[in-house]
Amino acid sequence: MQHGDYHPECFKCARCRRPLESARDGREYEGRLLCEKDYQRYLEKDAQRSERPSRSRRDAPTCAGCDGPISSGETPVYALGQSWHEHHLACYQCKKPIQQSVGHVEKNGRVYCPKDFGELFLPKCRSCNLPVEKEAVCAQDGKLQGKWHAACFGCQTCKKPFPDKSFYVYGDAPYCRRHYHKLNNSLCKSCDQPIEGPCAQTMEGWRFHPGCFCCVECKVALSDVYYNFENQAYCEKDIMVIQRTRNVRAERRKTFFGKV
Repeated sequence: MQHGDYHPECFKCARCRRPLESARDGREYEGRLLCEKDYQRYLEKDAQRSERPSRSRRDAPTCAGCDGPISSGETPVYALGQSWHEHHLACYQCKKPIQQSVGHVEKNGRVYCPKDFGELFLPKCRSCNLPVEKEAVCAQDGKLQGKWHAACFGCQTCKKPFPDKSFYVYGDAPYCRRHYHKLNNSLCKSCDQPIEGPCAQTMEGWRFHPGCFCCVECKVALSDVYYNFENQAYCEKDIMVIQRTRNVRAERRKTFFGKV
């Protein structure tokens, strides 16, 4: 239909609630789905209104839901440019009457309660999955998809907020500096601090700040060659001593230098 699609079980007249068998049986009038009979009734009323003089202010307004008068003792509800009995103004989604104290939202010629409007049309917070109505947080550079409530936006691992508004992205999710580098395998194996810049990487996948890449025994800086023994890096001098005294053999390996 012009204003959207319907489930077959929902495809019924908004006034008499009679099911409609096909799109040819349905008519849309001011955003409401009607059967042919009720559609013609609304057209006739429109024609009558255009022919007769306007009502005085003391005449009772007519409810758009039931076409009945709204008595002076009732407070009309106004929606879609029309007057309604409060119990006749119903949410298009859940079909329940909308209390005036709750309020309603209009969209595309239809009326929704705030709850269903949020579920249908507002973005969902990626943390709590509830609608984000205001104070939405998103990445300005577009590297992080979706939106968050301001109170929900924090590190995906430790849940702590980002007080300086800076964060790291890994797998399309926000992280603090430490947990990003832990996931990225860019914590220095020696000092356990993040590596951002020059990096020494071994064949085992270990990463070091270049200044931290030292022989575990004598602390002499290692360059492009090291020896792995019991998952520790040694210089050639110290590994020779170990091999002689323990009668073992360590493999000579090469270091890769780059940036993280």
